[in-house]
Amino acid sequence: MHPMISTSSATLTTAAIFMLTLSYANGFATLPTELDRTQQRCQLERTYKMVGYNCANLNLKEIPQTLKSSLEIFDLSFNRIRDLNPQSFARYGSVKYLYLFENMIHNVEPETFSSLTNLEAIDLSNNALISIPLELFRLPSLRNLYVSHNTLSKLDEDLPALEKPIKAPLQVLGLADCRLQRLPDLGVLPDLWQLNISSNPMKELTLGQFSPMCNLKTVELNNTQIPICPCQVLTAELVLRRTKIMFPPLYCIPLTSSEQNLCNAEAKRDIEPDQVADYHQCMEIRNSRQLDTEAKSAWMKISAAVAGCIVLFATILFCLHRRNVRRLKAKRKPKKVPLKSINRVILVPGPAGDGPESEVPPATTTGTTITAKCDKLLSDCD
Repeated sequence: MHPMISTSSATLTTAAIFMLTLSYANGFATLPTELDRTQQRCQLERTYKMVGYNCANLNLKEIPQTLKSSLEIFDLSFNRIRDLNPQSFARYGSVKYLYLFENMIHNVEPETFSSLTNLEAIDLSNNALISIPLELFRLPSLRNLYVSHNTLSKLDEDLPALEKPIKAPLQVLGLADCRLQRLPDLGVLPDLWQLNISSNPMKELTLGQFSPMCNLKTVELNNTQIPICPCQVLTAELVLRRTKIMFPPLYCIPLTSSEQNLCNAEAKRDIEPDQVADYHQCMEIRNSRQLDTEAKSAWMKISAAVAGCIVLFATILFCLHRRNVRRLKAKRKPKKVPLKSINRVILVPGPAGDGPESEVPPATTTGTTITAKCDKLLSDCD
């Protein structure tokens, strides 16, 4: 290697190391790739004809603000995000599926999620939340909410400020391992069909707390600490409501009818009046929606039948009109009579002094007349 080239390379390497050390000491970004890392490494993906960004496991500490605002799927899982504020998702109002699990989220300022009016599912599991942001329950499209593996110690303090009934049509709610003693009071939930409350103490869980959930299909109760008799009564009653109990503790299953009767008497199955009212309200909402659906279906069928009759009637009228037009044209058009003979015009010279040749009227169709004319012409030629 040329000595001059070696010297210049050493000089450049020394300068690069010096600049790198200085930038680290001052706390600035060190390389151009560090500045553009988020935009370069967040992968644009398309799933089910939806635009999404996969920003998972990039050690992000805040929400990227340089992505396309039209994204619908936003995966920010396995990062180091701690704080969220109203500006975090202000430009991403079209997001439908938001994944924030496995972060360090602790502080969520009010109205952080208010701009996500199209949000259908959000996963905040495995974070450091102490409560659920109340604006999530006001989102008009939110169906799936997962907040498992958070210590929701302040949830009961925040829920009295929640406006009920909630606007979010929750269908799936994940509350596993949240240190809950009882179900959170979210008001009437007529759309909720799946509930996961496993790995919670749930020492104060009663049948009345399930009254606002009249459409519940699946409940996970594994690894809970519900007392024996309340758990047996709850399990038996939910089964009567056609709710499937997933992984219930073994002591929640009554072994004999006498044991079940003893638990019924001990647990005092009486439900408070307001809880009964919640159940009836939930059923009224369900029934009214079913009636609305049936009414819409009936009106659609009636409308389709009326439209079909109108189209059929219009088609018949059009066909009759075309037929009448053809008949009128046929009546107005004269019939062509086939010719049985040929009419001839014969020019003969007129008498002397009469001038030019005169026209002879067309020959008649009878054979006698034609023969006479021919004889006369022959005699004139002689």
